[in-house]
Amino acid sequence: MDNQNYIKIKEGLANFYIHKNDAEQIPSKSMNVFYNKRMIINRDITILSLLAYQNLYNQKPITIVDSMAASGIGSIRISLECKGIKKIYINDMNPITLNLIEKNLHLNQLNNSNIEIVISNKDANFLFSEINQNHMLKSDNSGKADVISIDPFGTPNIYLDAAFKALKKSMSLICITATDTAVLFGIKPDACFRKYLSKSLYNEYSKEIGARILLHFTARIANVNRLGIIPLLTFYSQHFIRIFCLTFKNIKKINESFDNYGYIIHCNKCGFRRILNYNIINTELECLCCNSQNDISYAGPLWVGEIHQKEFIELISELNQELNLPNKKRLAKILNYIGEEINMPFSYYNVHKLCKELKIKVVPKLENIIEGIRNLGYQASRTHFDFTSIKTNLNIFDLKNLFHTNHFK
Repeated sequence: MDNQNYIKIKEGLANFYIHKNDAEQIPSKSMNVFYNKRMIINRDITILSLLAYQNLYNQKPITIVDSMAASGIGSIRISLECKGIKKIYINDMNPITLNLIEKNLHLNQLNNSNIEIVISNKDANFLFSEINQNHMLKSDNSGKADVISIDPFGTPNIYLDAAFKALKKSMSLICITATDTAVLFGIKPDACFRKYLSKSLYNEYSKEIGARILLHFTARIANVNRLGIIPLLTFYSQHFIRIFCLTFKNIKKINESFDNYGYIIHCNKCGFRRILNYNIINTELECLCCNSQNDISYAGPLWVGEIHQKEFIELISELNQELNLPNKKRLAKILNYIGEEINMPFSYYNVHKLCKELKIKVVPKLENIIEGIRNLGYQASRTHFDFTSIKTNLNIFDLKNLFHTNHFK
């Protein structure tokens, strides 16, 4: 390969080549080999999550499938920055990627590493099916993957079923990215129903609704494969959602996890919201705050349970402090807000929207608002879904009254 046609970039511990013509392009399918500089934070959080997964849940040498590797930068960073990797599949359907991946592996001296590296040029579903088929020819569970990463340009929905079949049944990690945020966030509700079998909703907390729709869809596809999931981390940034879920295979536990499936009811008149269980059909929809029946909308089915695990988030935060990742400071801020979200209610309130509605000219500091709510004996926190919003179990009527009567000085 002629190096004059490529430029070299450094990211984390990895050096890698990309096509010179792709360097300044807006990320799209028209690129020679897809590369998105803005997704460095995605790769950073994946590194941290893999390290935490190995520390907490799987100390044995692991097999990883990077099903949509493009230039291979994600796989190369994983190989250089994580330990205990036995085998890694670096796959992309674009045939142009093969030579580039090999060139980048050589650049980072991974050709002679102890990791078994399998480069392939296949549709991700075909690769997953092939891994599953090879496993069925063996008498043990060694053929399947411990970790699968799905990172498509758009929706991941068509890959999940085959991916769960290629994963080891218990204590495996599935990492899923969705970039079709207009679909998940309620801007394209028909597309959301078609792709995720859920009704979306466009409002101030649409980002969390979208993440929970993705979690619910993932959980249901896992259930079809006689698996359950535990969301370890649900991560939103800029234009994508990335979820990290641990699998389990206990049928009784799977049945009990159905309590995590439900709907959120939203009053468009006063902003009140509440969670309903999975059986919405026999429920009379009425706002418990303003008693309105004509302004009620809903989203779901979606995941209404916890979307992060405390121990996992704490370890990721510690690892982020120890490592010198490209987005270390930004990740520290996001992870701090994620930590605050744990055990907090579903949904959040945008402070600027509240002030505009209540005609409050000076927007109070979020720290002062949170302190004011906590002084009343209620919970309150920041949220990583929206840096200008708060989560609280104080109802909307009392929250508005607090804004009216207290300037949080």
